[in-house]
Amino acid sequence: MQIDRVPTGIKELDEILEGGYPAQQGILVSGPPGSGKSILATHFLYRSCQDGKKCVLMLTQVNVESFLEQAQSIGIDFSSCIEKGTLQINKSFETRTNKIYNAARHGSGIGFLEKDCVQSVQDIPEDTEIVVIDNLDMLSLYHDMEEFADKFFTINDILFDKKCTTLFLIGQEESGQKLAIAQHTSFGNIELSVIKDSVTGKGMRQMYIPKMRCTYLSLEPLNYKISNQGIKIEKIFQRDEIVNDAINSLI
Repeated sequence: MQIDRVPTGIKELDEILEGGYPAQQGILVSGPPGSGKSILATHFLYRSCQDGKKCVLMLTQVNVESFLEQAQSIGIDFSSCIEKGTLQINKSFETRTNKIYNAARHGSGIGFLEKDCVQSVQDIPEDTEIVVIDNLDMLSLYHDMEEFADKFFTINDILFDKKCTTLFLIGQEESGQKLAIAQHTSFGNIELSVIKDSVTGKGMRQMYIPKMRCTYLSLEPLNYKISNQGIKIEKIFQRDEIVNDAINSLI
């Protein structure tokens, strides 16, 4: 089945996904801190802005300045995208922080201060084509499993109705139950991990794509590196060469 694709901003990943993420669908990107979830999303946003698509980034855990600084550290400058209006950044983090500060000053509880994330998604402009939610951890933190499922299902449906191609970023909770719910609901899953190479003893990052509907997948984990140019996925033959070199060095 031929479906429209949206480039990921990473050449090697586009090749693996037959041209990019399935258009107008929700893709879940999970992984621990340091695995590169936000960087993966940064590549996607920048490529989409370059292609003239209207993009919205919802930040829930970092402020706008921190995000833009990280983007610049991998050679991506969103200034022109923001000026042209192709990128809109919703300051969810600053809004929540200010409300918590004001509540603390008045001795109020903070549970009621969380702005309904569903309403935030509903407020996304109708001409938006690309959405990145970085990340869902706050949604997971404030709600039990049933509430999380209800809200995530609703958010996913709203964005599908708006015909947005969406990346949902999420960490890895201890129980994994909420992550499993999100993985089941999403059109595709990309799992990022940081592991210790059993051959070299060095730390390494791996990407695993167990699910991407309408896409042929080999189910082979992919090694990748993060440099000042962002994420670079190693070709299969490159990984073989690395392993062979490591083995030869031990002989």
